[in-house]
Amino acid sequence: MIAIFAAVALALVTGVPSDCVGCSFANRDLQGADLSNTHYVGASFAHTDLRNASFRNADLAGASFHGADLRGADFSGAHLAGISLRDARIAGAHFESADLAGVDLRGVLDGASDADLRGLLHACAGCDMSGANLARRNLNGIGVPGADLREVRANGVKLEGADLEGVSFRNADLRNADLRNARLCSYNNDVIDGRAQTRNVGCASFEGADVRGADLRGAMLCRNRQCTPVDASTLRAHAHSDLAGATLP
Repeated sequence: MIAIFAAVALALVTGVPSDCVGCSFANRDLQGADLSNTHYVGASFAHTDLRNASFRNADLAGASFHGADLRGADFSGAHLAGISLRDARIAGAHFESADLAGVDLRGVLDGASDADLRGLLHACAGCDMSGANLARRNLNGIGVPGADLREVRANGVKLEGADLEGVSFRNADLRNADLRNARLCSYNNDVIDGRAQTRNVGCASFEGADVRGADLRGAMLCRNRQCTPVDASTLRAHAHSDLAGATLP
């Protein structure tokens, strides 16, 4: 009964239902709206003003926030898998404990502070950041396994201790990047007849990347979150690059 009253109150105040699949709320003014614990799977909030809105613990899988104003918005604990934040403004937004798998982040990173980015990229598996300008950013410790970082401009970027397993840096500018102690490789078990038979190594791809002056000392190879230093020959063999000009383990 309380949930029903809450849903009715939300609809009356904002004109937005609390449970809606594939609906569009594009170009609306919803700044400050309390949309916590709602379900907007596949919904569109494109170009919507959501400054200081709360989406705490909301289910927003596949939703679009393309071009939305999310400054100060709270997405803590929200399910955000597959959403688009393309060209959105995220300054001061909160993403603590949010599920951020497969998020489209193109056009988002340039206008955000280093602190905003570290908050957003704490666990952004498979996110698309291709073409971003990350030059001289301090992104130490971020977690973006499997992310698309093709053609990023990241000369002088700080990624010490970052989780970069399986990341694509294809054709990226990584001159003088700090990748010390970053997790670059992982083991994958092949299961044959129900038993793990072999181990394959998968590393971040540096195909076509400019890594002159980049520091990869202490790079790690991980399995089940247990990490050990990777040697230069293994890294070269699986990085799709000879990593010429970089300081290797």
